[in-house]
Amino acid sequence: MSDIITWLIGVETSAATLYEDAAIVFREDEDFSRFLSVMAQEEREHEKLLQEASAAISDEEMKNASFHFDDHFRNKIEAPFNRALRLLRDKILTQNAMVSVLAEAEFSEWNEVLIYTLDLLNVLDHEIQQFILDIEKHRMRAKEYIASLPDGDSILQRVRRLPPPGSKRVLIVESNHSVARMLEALSGEQIEVFIASNGHEGISFIRQGHFDLIVSEIELPIMSGVEMFKQALEKDPTIGSRFVFFTGTENKEYLEFVRSSTALMLTKPSPVKLICEMMNDVLDSTNFPQGSTVH
Repeated sequence: MSDIITWLIGVETSAATLYEDAAIVFREDEDFSRFLSVMAQEEREHEKLLQEASAAISDEEMKNASFHFDDHFRNKIEAPFNRALRLLRDKILTQNAMVSVLAEAEFSEWNEVLIYTLDLLNVLDHEIQQFILDIEKHRMRAKEYIASLPDGDSILQRVRRLPPPGSKRVLIVESNHSVARMLEALSGEQIEVFIASNGHEGISFIRQGHFDLIVSEIELPIMSGVEMFKQALEKDPTIGSRFVFFTGTENKEYLEFVRSSTALMLTKPSPVKLICEMMNDVLDSTNFPQGSTVH
């Protein structure tokens, strides 16, 4: 876990440095330069918060991770910043290229990784909630600036991955909101995602319509993931092939039930690559029934 924190701090440093240097390069465009300076300042604040939180983390808290961020995933997050830094170093970074890099980075999984990591580091609840608000404001600032540009809407459409009508649907049932958001970010492009925080909410979604993939924790408030799965089977006996338990439970009874069922299971923590592969395998094997709706 400590290497993930070190990596994230490094990404924040790269982002802040890029925005700071680009603000100088494009200083003749006062609005763009000012925008980049504000973005850089916010990245420095994220960097500082990560450093403060990591200094207080205990060995026990380090064990509570749900995800391993493999090299492929890390390279994907770093790619926009590294590309822009190379262009900047070679003095060929254009304003259009900088805007594209910024959009690609800010609307990637990067900010969800930040929120997940700070939550894992046991940042106080009011602080993590404030950080989530800050991240949303950070993204909104980027969105509003990009949208104000002549071709801004097309740039946003390209990077935001909005699901089209008739897209496949994923249900995530997870009481930890930062884990749920991370799973949502990993669901892939053009996927409509619904999130439930407990088994009762989850079964309510399932009863309302078809889902191509359901990813659920077992240890859930109000109703366990196992009980939710049992009730889901009553509605659709074939649902097991679309059901993935992503869990950290050590309850032997639950684990024995899942192993004897048709559902798939991943244990926390799992590599991001493995999670994505399993989710994609299930989605690739499902077909959306005509006439099915989710409200």
